[in-house]
Amino acid sequence: MGRQEQPLDPEQGPVVRFAHDLRDLRRRAGSPSYRQLAARTHFSASTLASAAAGQRLPSAAVLAAFVNACGGDPEEWEQRRIHTHVLSTSPPSVSSPSTPNAQVETRDSPQQSKSRWRVLRKLAGPAAALATAVVMLGVFASGDSVPSKGAQAADRLPDMPAAMVEVRLRDDGRWLRTDAGIPRQYRHLIVEAGTMCDVPQVTPALVAAILEAESEFDPLLSDPAKDEYGIARWTPRVLRYYLPPAKQKAIPKPPFSPEDSIPAVGRMLCAIAPELESIPGDRALNLAAGYRISTWRVQLQGAELRSIQPYLNRVRANLDRYQPASDSSQGLAGR
Repeated sequence: MGRQEQPLDPEQGPVVRFAHDLRDLRRRAGSPSYRQLAARTHFSASTLASAAAGQRLPSAAVLAAFVNACGGDPEEWEQRRIHTHVLSTSPPSVSSPSTPNAQVETRDSPQQSKSRWRVLRKLAGPAAALATAVVMLGVFASGDSVPSKGAQAADRLPDMPAAMVEVRLRDDGRWLRTDAGIPRQYRHLIVEAGTMCDVPQVTPALVAAILEAESEFDPLLSDPAKDEYGIARWTPRVLRYYLPPAKQKAIPKPPFSPEDSIPAVGRMLCAIAPELESIPGDRALNLAAGYRISTWRVQLQGAELRSIQPYLNRVRANLDRYQPASDSSQGLAGR
């Protein structure tokens, strides 16, 4: 049996009350273990347990996975999460009633917009203040069972302002080889996706390597049998939580554009990186494996990880091929 959870007093505050109610949802679903819940989701048992620990709110993606695995309504719970965030961050004088039946805030409420300012604090360069004005609360509002450093990296994922993207693309040869066969029309999106956070292994070359291994850069790929579509082989229910907040209100329907699919790859890699920091082996390939089969399966280091070895070999070959010559001597320091 797993370790007994510490009891929670719902009177201690909105975040604790939210976790208390999540535990009640799990109890009403038959009290499945967190390992059993992990087997139904894309997240590890420790991440799902942290969602109901009462220390911080889970991210939208983790909450949806937890609630779906317990047979709940993810839309209802997402509204409750936003409302709880407002209650826990607003000054007492403007806090709304904290009863369970209180009116919930809409996803784009003015109070939420103010709270988004707190999510990002560390973007490289002098454009940080401008970038924080467009940060996203939806997917990465504080949560998950990651150390503080990892949580900051996962929470720091804006949609890159066009001016910043343009600056980075003036010399895109520093990010990707120019003679490696990467379709030119996708290079700017790949650079954007691979420069979203300061995780050393999340690079444009890794994003490009994954895209080639997933679809050979085919934006029209359609695999209904696996429910995977587009250049990054997204499943609709997973892609939803790596889109910009305004597009998260409903499960997207294929076909998926490269403009949506490619930046979402960067958001996901940045988000899952903290969960894989302690896993032995090639860290870049661990990220690719987490993208393909989920982080908890990578953590198990079992048969499912071994079964995708041909995929990982292809990602590694692509990564070596796409990485700029100036970086070849480094060979990804994080291996």
